[in-house]
Amino acid sequence: MTSTHDPLRLADVDPLVFTERAGAGQVVGAVALDVVMPVALLAAGVIVIVAGQPALGWLFLLAAIALLAVAVRLLGRTGRTLGAATVDARIVRRTTGAAAGATALGALLTGKLGMFDLRRGRDPFAPAIAAFEFPDATPTAAPSRARRGMVPTLLLDSGERLTLDTALVLGRDPSAPADAPAEVYRWADMSRTLSKSHVRLEWDGRQVWVTDLGSTNGTFVRGSGASTPLLPHQRTPVPTDVVLEIGDRTLTVRDAA
Repeated sequence: MTSTHDPLRLADVDPLVFTERAGAGQVVGAVALDVVMPVALLAAGVIVIVAGQPALGWLFLLAAIALLAVAVRLLGRTGRTLGAATVDARIVRRTTGAAAGATALGALLTGKLGMFDLRRGRDPFAPAIAAFEFPDATPTAAPSRARRGMVPTLLLDSGERLTLDTALVLGRDPSAPADAPAEVYRWADMSRTLSKSHVRLEWDGRQVWVTDLGSTNGTFVRGSGASTPLLPHQRTPVPTDVVLEIGDRTLTVRDAA
């Protein structure tokens, strides 16, 4: 017998409810940046090589290949290619509202992806059902400052180990506003996939909270399957021993014990 208290399954909810398809102008603008520009560079490279300047021609070809590779990677990971971000849209699977993943190019060529306007409708990455309301994060009796051995530890993929005994902002060149004070940690990132102020982490004495600060490449919680993106500027609780993907970098949250 089915319980009346069975939770609502994602399969019961249209993943694209309240979204709005991108207009023709947005599609043309995104294609111009993501496809036409690299193809133009490829054509220019071939012409320059035929004209007898192979060094300059190969430079054009390599630039075109790099642009196409970046576009495919962003399409698979976040659906926010340079073109899509410029026109404020997201490209996702029509059936699930999720990013295309590793098969992004094939899904695009077979018409399985759609572009959605983020200015007029819901972001497909945002929850399709009402978010669970977590209780107030502020403890009724504020705990005294935790001892260093009793607070969570952040293990960075670059080898650093940070203690989360106060709010912390991570990024390439982070800063914390006066109304939300925090320590900052500048994380060296030659790939520049980290935003200047990328993510904020907090420990309230009982729970670790993570907030993506509107970063360009997003913050993801790695699960057993696909990684789950955090909504920008939404304070989200995460369990200990979880792995966070921050741009191309990762960090692991270790238990306070």
